[in-house]
Amino acid sequence: MTLDELKAERERVLARRNSLVARVTVGDRTVQYDLTQANHVLADLDRRIAVLEGKKPRRRILAVATKGL
Repeated sequence: MTLDELKAERERVLARRNSLVARVTVGDRTVQYDLTQANHVLADLDRRIAVLEGKKPRRRILAVATKGL
């Protein structure tokens, strides 16, 4: 996919995710939907767009120390 196609797909997925309802209540019953799959798709599209734009992925450095006893 080209960069423009990826950006268009990201906008489409983002609009779809924003239109979804996370919780529905009918009478005394409530159903909650999980939107993590849409979030994973958005993260993947963001990563692929960043690669095509030449941006490096963000790195996280975690420092851990012990007393050494």
